[in-house]
Amino acid sequence: MPKATMISFRTTEVLGASLQRIARERKTTLSGFIDGILQEYLASQACQDILLRDRRQCQRQQESIPAIIRGRNGAGEFVAASRINDLSLGGIGLAVSRRTAGVGAAGGMPVHFDVIFPLPRAERPVSIQCQAMHVHHAGDMIQIGASFDDADPDSYQALRGYLT
Repeated sequence: MPKATMISFRTTEVLGASLQRIARERKTTLSGFIDGILQEYLASQACQDILLRDRRQCQRQQESIPAIIRGRNGAGEFVAASRINDLSLGGIGLAVSRRTAGVGAAGGMPVHFDVIFPLPRAERPVSIQCQAMHVHHAGDMIQIGASFDDADPDSYQALRGYLT
C-alpha cells in the first residue's frame, strides 16, 4: 500500500537505535516497521480499551443548575436559558430546549459561548467561556457537551471550591 502521509516525531537515541536494529533484522525499512507496529496496536484490544476509557481529566459531578448561555451564531446574538446536567473543572454538560429562539435557526448553535450560572455560597454568578465539543438532539432538548476555554479567576475559584 503506498504511503502518502509523512509523520515525524522525536525519540531517544536508544529507542531510535533499537527500532533501526529490529527493522534491519526483519529486512524492512524503519518506516515500514513502525507502520506495522502501529497497525497491529490499533487493531489490538489494549488500544480499544484505551479508546473507550473516559478521557476526562476532571471528574464530572451530576448537577441540576439553571444557566444562561450567550454567544454569536450565523443569525446574530444568541441567548438561551439552559440547565446544567453535569459539571467538572474542565467542562460542562448542558440541556437547551429546541424551542429556544435561535436554536435550529439558520445560525444554529454557536461553537463558542459564555455560560453564566449561580453556585451555592458564591458571592456572584460564575461566568465561563466555553467551546461546544458535541451537540446531540434528544427529543425536545439539545444536549451540549462543552469544554471550558477561559474563566476569570474569581469564577474559577468559586467553581473549584464548589466541586472539591
